[in-house]
Amino acid sequence: MTNKKTILTAKNLVKNYVSGSIETKVLRGIDLEVKEGDFISITGRSGSGKSTLLYVLSLLDKPTSGEVLFESCDTKTFSETMNSFCRLRHFGFVFQDYALLPELTALENTIVPLMVSQENWDNIEKIGTDMLTQVGLGDKLRNYPSQLSGGEKQRVAIARAISNNPRILFADEPTANLDSKRADEIIDLISDLHKKGLTVVLVTHEEKYLEKTDRKIELIDGVIKTSE
Repeated sequence: MTNKKTILTAKNLVKNYVSGSIETKVLRGIDLEVKEGDFISITGRSGSGKSTLLYVLSLLDKPTSGEVLFESCDTKTFSETMNSFCRLRHFGFVFQDYALLPELTALENTIVPLMVSQENWDNIEKIGTDMLTQVGLGDKLRNYPSQLSGGEKQRVAIARAISNNPRILFADEPTANLDSKRADEIIDLISDLHKKGLTVVLVTHEEKYLEKTDRKIELIDGVIKTSE
């Protein structure tokens, strides 16, 4: 079996939040590697730190201490511009609230990252169309979010997340606002993308979805209890 390349490494991650005189310790020394082709689930009870861990790993938030290495580069040395560039070009994001712009169509929402990160705009509509077709929404290109169901909105969010051909897809409770049928469809879609080679880090509290993933990281009070 070929050794998989490590894309992302967390070393002794600590994350504390301070409000007035109160300090809340959320992550308490996390060590973790994400390898190319992994499908990792991060699970745990509410307040265990799973979403915070995803945000720190994906450079949406900074650790209080510890290191996040991307392609062996210490992200502590990254400027805000470099951080944004890294997220745009190498990471895809799916959130539980879809995060779609209501005034844009499904196609326009999908190509927003391409409009920001690419100098050549000649083929971005084709890329967006291809992505929406890939997630089963080829007939909804001109629909606005208000004209889409919750499951369809999340499919647009996934199309947007993969439009830049990211190295890693980060998904934070992507089924939280969906009924069980639509939730299953979204997890199946993410699983299919993984089978095509996409590396995925998924935060979920749903036990049945853990079976879809290759590795399970269980957090309890900001500490990894089990890693399978």
